[in-house]
Amino acid sequence: MPFWFWSVVVFIYGTVVGSFLNVCICRMPRDESVVNPPSHCPKCNTKLGIADLAPLVSFLLLGRKCRYCGEPIGWRYFLVELATGLMFVALFAKYRFSVDFFTFALLSASLIAVFFIDLDHWIIPDQLSVFGIGLGVVRDIVGLVMHEEGRSLLRIPIPFTQFELPMLWSIAGLLICGAIFYAIAVLGELAFKKEAMGGGDIKLAAAIGANLALPLALLSFFVAVFAGSVIGIGMKVAQRGQQKDSYLPFGPMMVIGVFVTLFFGAEIVAAYMSYLEHGGM
Repeated sequence: MPFWFWSVVVFIYGTVVGSFLNVCICRMPRDESVVNPPSHCPKCNTKLGIADLAPLVSFLLLGRKCRYCGEPIGWRYFLVELATGLMFVALFAKYRFSVDFFTFALLSASLIAVFFIDLDHWIIPDQLSVFGIGLGVVRDIVGLVMHEEGRSLLRIPIPFTQFELPMLWSIAGLLICGAIFYAIAVLGELAFKKEAMGGGDIKLAAAIGANLALPLALLSFFVAVFAGSVIGIGMKVAQRGQQKDSYLPFGPMMVIGVFVTLFFGAEIVAAYMSYLEHGGM
């Protein structure tokens, strides 16, 4: 089958996943089940039929209104489905049908949910971070079982003995990245006398470390800080003269960092290493 055909298939599946993400985004902050009760209108509580749940299409055909009560449907529902479909296609274009494609597609889906939940509620549900951690560990194990090139166990020397402790790279990554963010949280609280990093950000950092090679995970954090700085400065300029400042949670910035790294991370790291090899000239 040609590339365009599989791209359409992947896009459709992506929008279906995006439809489920809308359920997660609505219910997880309220600690509600994402399975039961079935999908319903949040305004009139009417159970939605199949014709109401077709990703993208139902939203447009219904004129952005509930079929039963006529209340408007937020654009976010459409954007989440569209963004997930496009993300799946972009990942397919880069990784084709591979273990990495399915891993990063699932990771991206969870990160899209993180983006919107943290943006609205300033929380990152533990379920999403735990899912990301489990995904990275399973990916590592699959790579070892399939004897993929470059996949091996990290062996940590045990002090004062001749033994080594075997460890999955995903486990090492989540421990290192989680520890970095935990240290930032502790030092930031000591320095500023207030919470500098939420527990959700620490767990999300661990999930990122479990899925990305350590240099790429660190790069994603750098991109997150850069994106946060640019957006923060833009908000300051836009709010000049206003008494009240607005703030952004860091989770969405971390999501942006991961997405940039997934598509351009290897090239950025290679360019930086080449720069260092040439003495920074």
